[in-house]
This record gives sequence, structure tokens and C-alpha cells, in this order.
Amino acid sequence: MAAQLGGQDKLVLPSGRTLAWTVYGGDLQLSEDQEPPAIIFYFHGFPGCANEATQIEPETLQQRNARLISVDRPGFGNSTHYAERQILDWPKDVLAIADHLHILHFYVLGFSGGAPYALACAHSIPRVNGDAFDVTSNGRLLGAVIMAGAYPFNLNMAGMLPDLRVLLNAGAWLPRFATGGLLDWVIGGAARNPDPKVLEKAMEASVMKRPGPEKTAWTKPTLRAAALDSTRGAFLNGGAGAATELMILNDWGFELEDIDGRGIRLWHGKLDRNVPVSMAEQAAEKMPGVETHYCDENGHLDLVLHMEDVLDNLLGRSKGKEVQRE
Repeated sequence: MAAQLGGQDKLVLPSGRTLAWTVYGGDLQLSEDQEPPAIIFYFHGFPGCANEATQIEPETLQQRNARLISVDRPGFGNSTHYAERQILDWPKDVLAIADHLHILHFYVLGFSGGAPYALACAHSIPRVNGDAFDVTSNGRLLGAVIMAGAYPFNLNMAGMLPDLRVLLNAGAWLPRFATGGLLDWVIGGAARNPDPKVLEKAMEASVMKRPGPEKTAWTKPTLRAAALDSTRGAFLNGGAGAATELMILNDWGFELEDIDGRGIRLWHGKLDRNVPVSMAEQAAEKMPGVETHYCDENGHLDLVLHMEDVLDNLLGRSKGKEVQRE
């Protein structure tokens, strides 16, 4: 049974691992005379936790009768660390939560480091949507969105922030304990410091290296608080979860070419220096049928400011408000 612990629901899997998540936008179950809500599983960035979804205003979800289920990945927040996990294990965890909550059909949304996990779902979970996919008798996945997504490291990283590039590459050659120690030294200690200003100062210093739109977005209280809370949750129990994730990001266990791109939307800022837009463009070419949205005046963190457009596009409820598409 799910239990409300620390504001989150939790599920203990047969293996003994715990998965934790938070629901945003309202109740999952409505009365029979109300339209069932659209269910979207939200996958946070790296490093992060379910708290990242608080960057989305509640009204944005409520106005679209949507519910967001934001899940802590293993080792982050309140989900049990699992040192042997692989990216392709994630769809099984998502289906375990969906089955537990009696959710048949759902969407997935991966932000930044959550992209590999959303794409793993597109790769492994049977899809059902008459307009986009072949209808299958056991279809579950309605569609997927990748926002400011991280892509395989074998794509061209030119233009990525140097310190981030070094950190990502470290996962390929440093021992796990060393990677975890490095991450904990770089940011984990600040995340657990009882003085909240320590982490805020460290993250603000990083944001100040980024394009102007991200610096402006950092001044928005909701976005800034979500980023800080998500980072705190990521290192709640040390750097082991982040170290494991950094290592498995070097080998996804599947190729982008294995994915049918129909029904998948990629949204990316052309000013992004965390994940240069060239990586998104290369990724899109490898997934036939993918829909792309490249935003001229956005970087990385600030892409969330397009969330209303993203949800309207995903749910087929466009109100005519457009951004540049290619």
C-alpha cells in the first residue's frame, strides 16, 4: 500500500526497494461525473528529486485537468538507492507505480537529466494512440515530452559548459566511490548545510555562467525554490545516488535509433549551454517521426517557462499560442 510519508506516497517493491513520488495538480481519482484527468509522469533532472516539479504552477495543471506524478529516481529523495540499476530498469518502476495507482494510460515528461528515462519509457512501454502509434492490445503510453533533454555523450558536446563536460566525463573513468565523493564535495555538502544560503550561493554562481535568459529566470521565486529544493533532495542521503546515475548515463542500454519517434516531442532552447541545441538536433535525426520545438530565446533552466505551451501541445489542447518550430 502507498503511504503518505513526508508529503510523499511510497511503494515498497517485491525486491524491498522503495519508490517515492508526489502528485501535483489535484487528486488522481475524481467523481464519476467529472472528466478523468490526464496523467503525466514527471522525471526530474540530474541531480534532483521529485521536488523539481514545484517549478510548475498548480494552476497550469488544474486549468488543463492534468495531474503530474513526480517520482524520485533510486538514490534520490526518498527512493531507495540501487547501485546495480540501469536506465532500462526505469520503465518497470514506472509501470509498478501506475499499476499500484490503477492508472492504465499516461504520458511521460523528462526534464534535462530526466530525458534518458522518458526515452527509455518510449523504447520499452507499449504505446497506444490512434493518431501517433500503432494501437496495441496492451498499450499504456500515450506520448512523451523531452524538455532541455540530456542525450547520449557520443553526440557532439561542443558548446557545453566546460565544468559540466568534465563532470559528465568523470562518470566514465572515475571509480564509483570517487565519483560520489567528487559530487558530494562539489555540491552535496552545500545541499545538506543547515544554512540555506550556502546552497543558494553555490547554485547562483553556476547560473551566472549561463545565458541571460537563465539569469533572469533565476530571479523568479518559484523556479529558484524548486531548483534548490530539488538539489537538496538529491543529496539527502549522500552522493551515492548521483554517482550511480552519472555512471549509467554513459551507457543507456539502447540506441536512439531503436525508438519510434512518433508521438515524442523535443523542446529545446537554442541558447542552452548545459545541453547544446546541436545535441538535440542530432538526437532528433536518429528518431524518425519526432516532433521538434526549438526556442530561440531560451537556455536550459528557463525552458520550463514554456510549460503551458508544452502541455497544450502534448494534450492536444493548443490555444493557438506558438513558439518557433522546426
